[in-house]
Amino acid sequence: MRSPFHSEQEAFRFLLLLILGLLPVVLAAALGPTWLALAVLAVVLVILAARVAQLRMRKLRGLALPVKMAPPHMGSAAERRVLVVANDTLGEEALLREVERLACVPDTHLLLLVPALISPGARLTGAIDGLLDQARVRLKTALDRVGHGLVVAGEISEADPLQAIEDTFAIFAPDEVIVSTRSERAASGLEPRLAGLVRERFAVPVRHLVFEPGSAAREPNRDTEARYRHEFGDAAARKFGLKALAGAGIMAAVLMSMVALVQSSERDEARAASQAAAEQIAALPPVAKMVVLKVIPEGKRGPEGEKHDEFTTTEFVVRAGQPQELRIDNTDEVPHSITAPEAGVNIVVMPGTHTYTLLVKQPGRFLWFCTFRCDEWAMQHPGYMSGYITVS
Repeated sequence: MRSPFHSEQEAFRFLLLLILGLLPVVLAAALGPTWLALAVLAVVLVILAARVAQLRMRKLRGLALPVKMAPPHMGSAAERRVLVVANDTLGEEALLREVERLACVPDTHLLLLVPALISPGARLTGAIDGLLDQARVRLKTALDRVGHGLVVAGEISEADPLQAIEDTFAIFAPDEVIVSTRSERAASGLEPRLAGLVRERFAVPVRHLVFEPGSAAREPNRDTEARYRHEFGDAAARKFGLKALAGAGIMAAVLMSMVALVQSSERDEARAASQAAAEQIAALPPVAKMVVLKVIPEGKRGPEGEKHDEFTTTEFVVRAGQPQELRIDNTDEVPHSITAPEAGVNIVVMPGTHTYTLLVKQPGRFLWFCTFRCDEWAMQHPGYMSGYITVS
């Protein structure tokens, strides 16, 4: 699998796309409900998946090959390097004899490249050790059979076959490539169209050795190579397309389920919060539209038996921020007050009957008292000329 950080340009492009993809998701999460962020994430993932699928389809059909390149020659002018790419055909006698023949040619160096053919599923699950061990066994058997340890080397690769060949070109720089496949791709074999892809990708001679069961190796003509390219490319593209559609369906179903779950959870939370608020409001003490009371001098007997001045109502229950009307009949000849400094209340009650407004903005329980000097004992004792304002 090609790394998105293969070069500085690709790394910058990858980070830029990542930022552009995450930006709408972050904005949706900050400005809207959770389900909206999930919906935006789903749209971004669908667009990304569609683009990846498009590029993959082009690659499978051989439409996205880079510009043809020729590696620089390495070694002396007489030296010749040959890259042999094989997997399940590496044990074929005809291929081993050809490697032996080339190894005997003076100034010739060979590299046996064995792509391990690791599927995306195996990469995802980490089940690659068995495939790598299988490739190592095939390579070791071939190297022991061929010999010529100084001129024949071997290497296995976890990358896609074409990517593995491109990586090998950077370190081995072959003058010729031999691709060994079967006419029909096996589970652990290279695709027959690989030779044509290598021929179009690299400006070096490419030989294609095709093995049939029970037959000698043959080199297909141009029409056969074109047929391999068409059949296996279209088949791989169709297979990938079906997988992509299935994966998109599964992803859409999962994301839709997540959105529905989040919406349901948010509705339940809103319903529970509304119900809790309603219960809290219902549990609060009732508030009268108007409280009617009197101020009576020496109207209430104290615990010592003497009569003291009194407000006939000293407990007021109000809602924060909501005005409460008080109709007070002050039967005394002097003014009194309902004063609660912590609540910001100071109502001067004049003689006679008048209507006043009690307004407290913050919830709490606040002590009030009369500030006009009248009955000092009553001014200090709730239930007489003092009491409490309960604000909910």
